[in-house]
Amino acid sequence: SDNSSAMTRIIGYKDRLNEIEQYKRTIATTTINLNATNTALRSLKDLLQTAKNMIIKINGMTQEDRNIYAKQVEGMKQSIISIANTKIGERYLFGGFAGDKPPVDSQTGFYQGTNDQIIVEIGKGVSISSNMPGSDIFSFNITSGVPNDAVFSNGSGYDPSTNPNEFDSTFGAIFTGFNPNTTYVNNPNQTYSAGPPAQASYYDFNNSYLNENYVLRAINFFQESLEVDPVGLTPQQKTQIDLRIDKAYQYFEKLIQKVSQKEADVSIRLVKLKEQNDFLTKLSADNKDYLSEELAMTPDDIAKTNLLIQMKEQSLQSLRKVSSDFMKTSLFDFI
Repeated sequence: SDNSSAMTRIIGYKDRLNEIEQYKRTIATTTINLNATNTALRSLKDLLQTAKNMIIKINGMTQEDRNIYAKQVEGMKQSIISIANTKIGERYLFGGFAGDKPPVDSQTGFYQGTNDQIIVEIGKGVSISSNMPGSDIFSFNITSGVPNDAVFSNGSGYDPSTNPNEFDSTFGAIFTGFNPNTTYVNNPNQTYSAGPPAQASYYDFNNSYLNENYVLRAINFFQESLEVDPVGLTPQQKTQIDLRIDKAYQYFEKLIQKVSQKEADVSIRLVKLKEQNDFLTKLSADNKDYLSEELAMTPDDIAKTNLLIQMKEQSLQSLRKVSSDFMKTSLFDFI
């Protein structure tokens, strides 16, 4: 009987150690993923800062110079897609549950991952998100749900050419073959940057909610605005292009803030992972000590240990009874 009790404890310690090691492996994998996420976010923030600084130099440039800048922005756009499609091992970092394929289509900018947080267990009753889905920052698709601030509309709203600080934040229902999925623009065959409000997708292109929340939208908005040929445009349309470039500056500012917030969130999770790993390391060491002591025990030691455990259990039961009786006692019993 004594040997049986000792064997039960030994098995318990071994099971606990295996469980701890599994948690530590999960923590190690999650730490790698989140460190890679933070590295990607820092690179993304650097690109956005470069684009923002570029706008300061735009004023007074010829169209030829703007076209040169537009080519640089195209290169930045491809770099952003590469960041979005970062791969760790055999899985894509920003794909959510769809980690087996590139999250962002390199030709359209369409997000084809899922918007799911992947929750992993790193201790008993302790869990953490091990990823950041690309739909949080890179691009948007309808499967993620239409944001409240990018609702369907009849196309009415502020006209960016006359209200530059009130860019329309709705989808324009005049868009033929309506498709709210966010690619670089919703219809790449249209020339949006110089188009009038009556033109299909005018409001879609100028959707401030999408442009200030999704990096690929903002960078494409900037590139398209730079590439507009001013020949044949009215003074109002030329002014509108400059206003849009100014608006791109605001988009980049907000996106830099958003990326910084995401980076901070990931950093907090990394701290939590380290704290949990340190706790598990200590717990593992304690259980190894207990196991070693158990394995080194003689039959007499085992008998004494079992007796001590039995006495402690009896003492604990007595304490529980006293505590229970006390809780049943009314305050008036002491008066």
